[in-house]
Amino acid sequence: MSINMKTLTQAFAKASAKASAVIEKTVQTTVQEVTGLPRALQDYDLLDQIGSAGPGLAWKLYSAKARDGHAVYPNVCVWLLDKRALSEARQRAGLSKTAEDSFFDIIRADAARLVRLRHPGVVHVVQALDESKNGMAMVTEPLFASAANVLGDLENIEKVTKELKGMVIMFF
Repeated sequence: MSINMKTLTQAFAKASAKASAVIEKTVQTTVQEVTGLPRALQDYDLLDQIGSAGPGLAWKLYSAKARDGHAVYPNVCVWLLDKRALSEARQRAGLSKTAEDSFFDIIRADAARLVRLRHPGVVHVVQALDESKNGMAMVTEPLFASAANVLGDLENIEKVTKELKGMVIMFF
């Protein structure tokens, strides 16, 4: 009898773990659908915008802290791309929806490549690209700014930090 009871207990434990994982995934998906926010905005508290990056400097970079104090990376950089703002800019510029879709395909492909790259000189991705109806987000190790920002291109930054304004790049 004890062997059967032990087997039954183990089966219940496995079923419970699987059910918990399914419930957690369902809750995350539901929260994302209701709020329209990518997962990064649910897991991290955004602090200040520190820069912009990517094609056309479309990404906004934010310093952020993990909501879970036990995270491997308590401080991170959250990359946000506002799909609605880009769609409005495309319409004002008179570009086609196909051009916008192609741009988003490039962003998705670049983000997927970045996840696969493992090199000390390449930024480490903490949380892969997550996409919702209104935006895209991914999380990397903490950053200061993008290379373009450091070189003086400060487009798509709402408030330039004093550290970034004060940088002087010297070329030899």
